Amino acid sequence: MLSLAMLADVVSAARGFDRIWVLNSDTDAALVAERAGAEARPDPAPGRGLNASLDAATAEAVGLRAEGVLVVAADLAAATAEDLLALADGTGVALAPDATGTGTNALWRSPPDAITSAFGERSRDAHEHAANLAGAPFRLAASARLAADVDTPVALAAVWALGPGPATREAMERMGLPVRLRLAG
Repeated sequence: MLSLAMLADVVSAARGFDRIWVLNSDTDAALVAERAGAEARPDPAPGRGLNASLDAATAEAVGLRAEGVLVVAADLAAATAEDLLALADGTGVALAPDATGTGTNALWRSPPDAITSAFGERSRDAHEHAANLAGAPFRLAASARLAADVDTPVALAAVWALGPGPATREAMERMGLPVRLRLAG
């Protein structure tokens, strides 16, 4: 329930973009994506991993003449439209790191194929290195809201403190998480 609520809020935050694709291999995620106004896209590279899927989807976007592609993790429940639009400003590569500063929570590329996807361990460094090799301008876009991915209970508390989107807030309240977070201190 919480994962799907976060997905709905991320899609809602992305509504200012021309097209919103949600890559998925899950019926529930596809339904939530469509209800939230996105196009549910089956994984274009099933079984080959996240980066292969993102690169295949990017190639499709290039074929449709996209000027840029923004990849956003589905667990950024505190992300706002303003955060995403600020990240996707200009040409080159812009990256919103995770809270540790080593991962990538959101990645803007304009042109879309400026670099290939390099999500995984130390992806921030991998994306920056790829941009440097490609001669693409690189910008680090530090944002507390975009850094707040939900991987742990502590991260969930950070999202609550920042103010999650409405679907995430409702899911957290239904689960009694605000009370549990207050009790945990």
